[in-house]
Amino acid sequence: MAELNQFYQLVAIADTGTLSKAAELVHISQPALTRSIQKLEAEWNVTLFDRQKNKITLNQTGEIAVQYARRILEDVNTMTDAIQAYDRSLRTISIGSCAPGPLLELLPELTERFYGMALTSETVSAESLLPGLEKGTYQLIITDAEVTIPDILCHPFCSEQLYLTVPPAHPLANRKEGIYLEDLAGETMLLFKEIGIWKNRVILKMPQTKFILQDQDEAFSALIQVSALPAFASDLTLKHGDRWQNQNRLTLPILDPEAHVTFYCSAHKSRKAYLPGQHNL
Repeated sequence: MAELNQFYQLVAIADTGTLSKAAELVHISQPALTRSIQKLEAEWNVTLFDRQKNKITLNQTGEIAVQYARRILEDVNTMTDAIQAYDRSLRTISIGSCAPGPLLELLPELTERFYGMALTSETVSAESLLPGLEKGTYQLIITDAEVTIPDILCHPFCSEQLYLTVPPAHPLANRKEGIYLEDLAGETMLLFKEIGIWKNRVILKMPQTKFILQDQDEAFSALIQVSALPAFASDLTLKHGDRWQNQNRLTLPILDPEAHVTFYCSAHKSRKAYLPGQHNL
């Protein structure tokens, strides 16, 4: 029976075009590679190459063999990834979220409930969450829309309200009843880069507002402390985030409907124990 390493060798010859380069690629000597391919041809009772002095080229049978070899290797890689992901899932709860705020609410609860298990989380595009859940990349996902797919359990989890924070001396500070996004036209604001769905919901609706982006949490927190520029916060970041502690800033609610989001937490039925309770709904 053909061995997996022979499929790698066959593909290597097709990709490099020479036995010497293929041998380097698969880390064996050229004579050993020649013997391995001859053994494969003998086992299959076919000829895979047209052989000339100091040169071999794939014949039509060889081309077909390479196509099948590529498929087999792709299937092996897919199988390996799936098995490794499943094994990790037995010891790790991986969470994908469309926004960073809900993770502040979710992670402490899971840490308490599943003491001893590792937790990993990341903020990713909303479009990648459901495929990630179905492939096993994530055991839990947080979305801004309900998931209605068989074998997937989806519960409302929490809501998030966006606020504007400004120093007391800022011209907008007297708008305690709240402001609209259009009121920020012409303003320059501080903005943390990783904000997930808030970019599409809010930032893209503010073409006349300038933003100073920061991708480091510590740097952003330091700027908030010393800057007179407005910045966004939310009820979740104000509740859990250290950056807003002891800051001499006022919080003004954003009144646009886009500034309020309900989040949903989803898991496969086999992982229903991971689903959290409901918060702030």
